Amino acid sequence: MLVLVLALAAALSVYHLLPARAQRCWLLLLSYAFYAALAPRFLPVLAAMTLATWVIARRLADLPSAADAATRRRRRGWLMLGVAIDVGALGALRWVYGSGAPFQAPFAVLGLSFYSLQALSYLFDTYSGALRVPHTFADFALYLSYFPKVAAGPIERPGDFLRQLAGARVVDDRRLARAATLIAVGLTRKLVIADPLAAQLPAGAFTAPADFGSLVLAATTVGWAFVLYNDFAGYTGIARGLSCLFGIELARNFAQPFAAGSFTELWNRWHITFSHWLRDYVYLPLSRHLLRRNLQRGNAANLLLPPIATMLVCGLWHGASAHMLLWGGLHGVYLVLERALRLLRPSPPGSAAPPWPHAAGIALVFGLSCWTFIALRLPIEQAIEFWRQLAFGPLGALPDGRALLFVVPSLWLDRMEARHGDDALLDAWPRAARAAALAAAALLWFAATGMTAPAPFVYQGF
Repeated sequence: MLVLVLALAAALSVYHLLPARAQRCWLLLLSYAFYAALAPRFLPVLAAMTLATWVIARRLADLPSAADAATRRRRRGWLMLGVAIDVGALGALRWVYGSGAPFQAPFAVLGLSFYSLQALSYLFDTYSGALRVPHTFADFALYLSYFPKVAAGPIERPGDFLRQLAGARVVDDRRLARAATLIAVGLTRKLVIADPLAAQLPAGAFTAPADFGSLVLAATTVGWAFVLYNDFAGYTGIARGLSCLFGIELARNFAQPFAAGSFTELWNRWHITFSHWLRDYVYLPLSRHLLRRNLQRGNAANLLLPPIATMLVCGLWHGASAHMLLWGGLHGVYLVLERALRLLRPSPPGSAAPPWPHAAGIALVFGLSCWTFIALRLPIEQAIEFWRQLAFGPLGALPDGRALLFVVPSLWLDRMEARHGDDALLDAWPRAARAAALAAAALLWFAATGMTAPAPFVYQGF
């Protein structure tokens, strides 16, 4: 830990002594050094995808979009080639290295899932004309490899990230305070909540559910959801905070997802950058295509296909395996049922909904999400056995109440972030209270790491 802190301090010192253009080159050098230190044998994969995507994007930019039919066919051909390279690399390496179960085995290629989607974003936005300003190869390479986000996101859009590289990157007192808050909360979520809570879950509950009662399995299901959430949100907070120290803002990735009152709302709160990527590049294009064929409000194809296809793609991105498709497909079904219900019972314009249906919606979405997370973790046969034991097994003993010691702080952090923002939840506190909170958090980090070695981030290298 001390070595990492000293290395970061040295990197920041050099960065802020350099002029703007040299700063970008320094960040690129740091990013490739970071990747080489963690996954040296896969550095050529990142470099090759970067070069191939850049060359194809340049061809797309050079060919006019409003041109004759032959030119439009050539543009589509280049786009399909780029998509085939980026998606093919993701699929092939996932297949070769067997990372279809990312939560149970060592990850194959560090960050492949994340920089593949960003490479596709660059191609799609260049093809559509959303990216009009030419960018240097070094800036594009930094967009894909930027070290705070390369291992587990967030998934940045090229326009937002490259615009910041082109502008002034000022690190003032306010940004330093935001960075400290994001890093502190991220470390707390990871070291104080996610890792100890994971250690509290019964070791055999997922592998031998028949040995446990329904109450323990239900508590394990909820506990696993909080582990996954705090681990991933913790990484994102740390990444965003570190990036703030370099004057670059990364997108928010979580917004109190367990307070969602509908599945549509859930996917606007959970892994936000990926959800919006799916919305903009899968859901909306497919929906527009179907609506051009049939504008009827009850268009069955538009009701069914976009949510199901989008969530199946979501499952495939997590892993080319049947249980990932099941997880994604179930969420697609939830979204279809939700949309169908809204068509059958539309809310009158301007009507105020009573509070109890919203509370019931939160409970339903949370319960089904936790239940469905089992398919994200376990192969289908094991997931079915877990669900069967959960639903029909004996109640058994009461679960260990110590898990609440970690769930309650998670909910408290969510409430504070909802009230003040995830980067300013301590701003309203007096200075002495903020200092005391940060000191207490630091003590908890050291205590937690002293009791057990920090586990790798769940999505690290995914």
